[in-house]
Amino acid sequence: MSVDQWIPGVVAVSRTSTGRLGSFDDGHTQDEEILDYSPQTRSYRYRIEGAPLPVTDNTGTFAVEDVEGRARVIWRSSFTALDPAMESQLAQMWEPYLPLVLINLKKLIENT
Repeated sequence: MSVDQWIPGVVAVSRTSTGRLGSFDDGHTQDEEILDYSPQTRSYRYRIEGAPLPVTDNTGTFAVEDVEGRARVIWRSSFTALDPAMESQLAQMWEPYLPLVLINLKKLIENT
């Protein structure tokens, strides 16, 4: 399923030679480079360039694990704030967004 179906604000996604390019409803784009992908472990590692937040080293991992016949999504992300004084504020902005996105993904999968 394409991330534009479950991540708020993403309106289009296209493949690139190294991953995908996401277009957002506010007009910005971000390039997601897929660093590692494993169908066996149902996981991938990524790096994002062009996010609207003032950050660098925006990386993460996304994995789906089987837990007693049910799927568990493990999504870890990290970044470095361009202004260290804003690091806590940026983390607070990001923290509630992740569960919202995962709820959207769960609803999409359950309704498919």
